[in-house]
Amino acid sequence: MILIWSLIILVCFILFLISMYFLLQKKYKKLNLDVARIAIAIKRVRYGDFNVRLDKLNNKNLQSTINSLIESMYDREMMIKEYQATLSNKNLSLEEVLKQEKQLQMFKEEFAATLTHDMKVPVIAELNSLNYLLEGRFGELNQKQIEILNLMKSSNQELKDLIENMLETYRLEQKKLELSLTENNFNEFLTMVIKEMEPIAINTKHNITADLKETNHVVLSFDTFQIKRVVKNLLQNALSFSQNASEITLETKKYQDKIKVFVTNKGIGISPEDLDMIFHKYYSGQSKFRKAGTGLGLYLSQQIMLVHNGKIEVDCSKEGFTTFVLTLPVKN
Repeated sequence: MILIWSLIILVCFILFLISMYFLLQKKYKKLNLDVARIAIAIKRVRYGDFNVRLDKLNNKNLQSTINSLIESMYDREMMIKEYQATLSNKNLSLEEVLKQEKQLQMFKEEFAATLTHDMKVPVIAELNSLNYLLEGRFGELNQKQIEILNLMKSSNQELKDLIENMLETYRLEQKKLELSLTENNFNEFLTMVIKEMEPIAINTKHNITADLKETNHVVLSFDTFQIKRVVKNLLQNALSFSQNASEITLETKKYQDKIKVFVTNKGIGISPEDLDMIFHKYYSGQSKFRKAGTGLGLYLSQQIMLVHNGKIEVDCSKEGFTTFVLTLPVKN
């Protein structure tokens, strides 16, 4: 009897194991099928297909979770695309604005160049007429008339210099400045420039002194017209921003491979915030002191020095004094 019950129990256990085997195998097949479907869905999402949805998974909770995740990824993808489109439109708008600004700047430059070119002719004609009057070609003048004509000539000369600065800047930006290099005795050249500036210094009650002993007999190769423009611009600035009846000094120093020119004046100086800006195009501190100026003088001077493989610097370390330093190579 005991043996029979034992056999019955054994048979039942075996049947239970067989049923569990088939049940697990069925669930394993379902699980494999679910995993395969999930893998296919993930692959489609990976390649940008966010329309895929799972609808035949045996685990409905897992199916719902994965579908929600795909929908969230789709929403985020749409947000990114919308942001990229907006950013692209902004970039296009910015490019269009920059293009229009560039065209406007070009029109302004061309207008200024045309206008100043047309202004130059009558200004030169007036200067010639003033020179004829001062030379007495149209009759003798009294001292008061001579003084007034000299003031008019000085003003016209400043206007002519402003016009030439604007024209030269325009030409410089259209193409690289072309130099006409010649060998010159440097001291004789500087002496000539100082002599041309002396009438202006006398009118403004200033004095220009020169110390050129270190560059005696030095011969340099440079464009006399352009370097003359630079030196005259620095002397003119020194005269304009100096204390009344003060002294402007011009000193030269010789080094092994370069020559330096120091133009120093005592006056209002240059503020720290202006120091970083004075060589920028159209920047002018003159407006603060009700003086006429385009802000091109130092910008143009810097460009001329760079083309000569030289440079221009400013030193305001000594209180109340401003020194501009020109550096030219001995061999250009």
